[in-house]
Amino acid sequence: MTRIQMSKLILISLASIGALFYLTFVVIKLIPKKSSTQNEKIHYHAGFVVFENNKKLDFSDTKYMFLKPCLVNGKEEEEDRSNLQLEKAHLHDNVGDVVHIEAKDPVWKDLFANIKFTMKYSNTTGYINNKKIENFQNQPIRPYDSLVVFIGENDEKLLEQKITREYIETQSKKSIECGN
Repeated sequence: MTRIQMSKLILISLASIGALFYLTFVVIKLIPKKSSTQNEKIHYHAGFVVFENNKKLDFSDTKYMFLKPCLVNGKEEEEDRSNLQLEKAHLHDNVGDVVHIEAKDPVWKDLFANIKFTMKYSNTTGYINNKKIENFQNQPIRPYDSLVVFIGENDEKLLEQKITREYIETQSKKSIECGN
């Protein structure tokens, strides 16, 4: 083999090895990894207020609260399947207008079911972030959403009493049970 042929062979080998490393890197990047969010704890907040015939309802009573602590012996409690529904949307610390979300795919009717507040949705009007929403109860709860529910006859000026992002953030920081 001549020197030129040997040089070409070395160049081709190096190029092949380089291409192999490049393809391996690209393929590894394209293979979906287990998402780190699969193991991350879900926890965010939203706000809500309910008016019935122009009267604001109070959900700060202990009977509406989810009392399970987030920590057990200083460690995060293992997920309990029996609490999965409750973790979708619940209240803490006698704060009756900030919703805690700790499970995937919550919708607004999860909150009302979990606090055992029955309402006929056909007699309600819901506004999420000041926008009137048909079937609001089936809408996902997103971080910092603000829901206003009117039951019966209400003055729409009450929309001004929606829960603000700033208030939600303040309450979240104060939370005894599950603050961020």
